[in-house]
Amino acid sequence: MEDTNVDLKVQIESLRKDIENVNNIQTKLDTAIEKLTDVSTSIKSMLAVHEEKISRQEQIDEVIFDKLKERASDINNVYNDLHKNINQVERRLLLEIKSLKQDLTGRVSMLEKWKWLIIGGSIVVGFILSRNLLPLIEMMS
Repeated sequence: MEDTNVDLKVQIESLRKDIENVNNIQTKLDTAIEKLTDVSTSIKSMLAVHEEKISRQEQIDEVIFDKLKERASDINNVYNDLHKNINQVERRLLLEIKSLKQDLTGRVSMLEKWKWLIIGGSIVVGFILSRNLLPLIEMMS
């Protein structure tokens, strides 16, 4: 019977150590769970901050893309207006050049007519003088 008592005491001691080990493990698990909860809370708050940043950045991106589209349409409008104005100026310049060409052609043709009239008159005067120059010189001498 004494052997049984000793065996029971040994077993009870062994169970106490096992319970003590389980209590230590449970304490460590509780501590780990608390730390994991803290980490989880921190991660949640970080994720919330990052989500907010991402949503703000998406809104900013939308605004930027809208502004880019507006600028592209503004540039397109300015380009079309400029193209129209350049074409109008080109047409006006061509009309002015044609007008100047016609004026110059008229003036040059008139100068050519006068030139030929003067040359013709000079020939006639020269011819008359060449026939009558000798008798005139003799009359004067």
